[in-house]
Amino acid sequence: MKKSEKKTNIKKELLYLLAAVVGSFAVFVLIFCIIAHDDIEGQGTFDEVKDTVNDVTNTVTGNVTDDEPPYSDALVSSTYLVGYDYFTGDFLEMAPTVIAKVRYDGKIETEFRHTLSNGEEFTDVVLFDLSDEQYKNIEEAINLRKLYNLNPQEADPETTMDGGTSWLIIYKNDGTVYKACGGFCPHNSDFNAMRRAVYENLPEEFFEYCSRYKETWIRENNFEPYAGHSEQYYTTYGVFLNYDGDLKELSDYNYIVIDAQYHSEDEIRDFQYLRYLNRVYSYINIGSLEDFRDYYDRFSDITLGAYENWDGEEWVDVSDERWQDFILNELAPELLAKGINGFFVDNCDVYYNYPSEEILNGLATIMKGLKQMGVEVIINGGDAFLDAYTEKIGPWTDVISGINQECVFTGIDWDEETFVTAADEDKKYFTEYIEKYASQGAYIYLIEYAYDDRKYWGTIYDIKEYCIDNNFLYYISDSIDLD
Repeated sequence: MKKSEKKTNIKKELLYLLAAVVGSFAVFVLIFCIIAHDDIEGQGTFDEVKDTVNDVTNTVTGNVTDDEPPYSDALVSSTYLVGYDYFTGDFLEMAPTVIAKVRYDGKIETEFRHTLSNGEEFTDVVLFDLSDEQYKNIEEAINLRKLYNLNPQEADPETTMDGGTSWLIIYKNDGTVYKACGGFCPHNSDFNAMRRAVYENLPEEFFEYCSRYKETWIRENNFEPYAGHSEQYYTTYGVFLNYDGDLKELSDYNYIVIDAQYHSEDEIRDFQYLRYLNRVYSYINIGSLEDFRDYYDRFSDITLGAYENWDGEEWVDVSDERWQDFILNELAPELLAKGINGFFVDNCDVYYNYPSEEILNGLATIMKGLKQMGVEVIINGGDAFLDAYTEKIGPWTDVISGINQECVFTGIDWDEETFVTAADEDKKYFTEYIEKYASQGAYIYLIEYAYDDRKYWGTIYDIKEYCIDNNFLYYISDSIDLD
C-alpha cells in the first residue's frame, strides 16, 4: 500500500473516531438536558419565576410588537420607578421568587407570599430603605422608554448574559402592570445594565429578610408532620425553656423551642444541621418581666403587678415605648442574629389581665414588628389578645404564624403541685379557639403536662389522636419548668 493511501485511511479512521466521540457526547448532552429539564420542572425554578410574575402582574406582555401602542410618559406610574423579580435560591435549588418595586420615595416595596396550613396563600408587603446613593444609581440607569421598546432577548453577542429568567416591570399610574420586560436568557446589554443597576444597589436588610423568608417558605411548603408511614417518621416538637445542655442532645426532635439568650449561634446551627428542616424557635417574653433577666432593672418601673404562681415575675406595660423599642430594636435582633427560625412569644395574656385599648395597641405594635422581621411568630396562648386584634385591628396574619396552646387536655393543680385532666369547659373553650384559627390556616402547637404512668395514659392517647387528626404538633412534658 502506498504512503498516500495509508495517510488517507488514517485520516478516515480519525474522522470516524471523532464522529463517534462527537455523537456520543451529543447523546450525553441530550440525556442530561432531559434530566435537568425534569429536575427544574419538578422543583419549579424557571417556571415558578414566570408563574410568580404572571400571578402578580396578571399580564406579562413580552416584547413590543406592532400591535402594541407606543410608550407614553402619561401612563407611567408616579409611585413606582421600576419593578423586578428576585430569586432567593441558587440554580436548581427549591426557593421562592419575590416581586419588588423600586419607589420614587427611595424605598423598595416587596411582596412576600406565604402558604397557610390550610393551603391558602396571603401576601406580606414589606418596605426597605435605599440609601441616597443606591437610589441615585438605580434611577440614573433606568430608562423606561428604552426598556419598553427593546427586545430583552435580542442578545448582543459580545455582551450577552447567561443566567436564567429575569424581569423588569413598568407600572401604570393605577398600580397595574404597563409592561413586564424580560424572560429567559440571553439578555441584551441594555437590559442587563438596567437589571444590574438594581441588583447591585439593594440594601443588606433586603437580602437578610429574603434569606429568612426562604427558610420560612420552604418550611411552609413541607409542613406535613404526620406524612410518614410510622411514628418514627413523624415531625416531633419539643419545648425546653430551661434546658442548659448541648442542643444536639435533643436530636429526637425536629422543632424545638429554647431560650436562645442562653445558647450560642453555633449550638443552634449544629442542631439545625442534624436533619433536613430542623427548626429552632426562641422564647421571647413580651408581656411580663422576670427578675433574673439582665435587663430587669431597666424596666422594673413600668411593671403592672405580680404574675400569679410565678415568683419573681411581673406583668409589664407593653404600651410603654421604651419597652417596645427594647423588644423590637434590641432583644429580638439579638436573637435573630443567632440564626433562629422564629419567635415563641409569651405572655400576650397581659391583655387578658389588663384589657385596655393602650395594652391592646402596645401588643399589636410589638407583634407586628416581630412578624415583619421575616420569621415565624408563634403566640403562646394569647386568645384574648388575638380575638380582640382580629375584631378591632386587622387579620391574624399581621401578627402571628401559629398558636401554641398550653393545657388543652391537661391542667396544673398549683396547690397540690401536680397535673390533672382539664375541665370539660376549659377543653371545649381552647379546642374551639385553636380550631377557629387552624381553619383559617394558622399552624397549631400544643403543650400538655402529664406523667408517663398508667393514670395519664388515656389522656396522652387522646392528645396524640387529636393532633394527628387535625395536623397539629404537640409536646407532652412531665415538668412545668420545661427543662
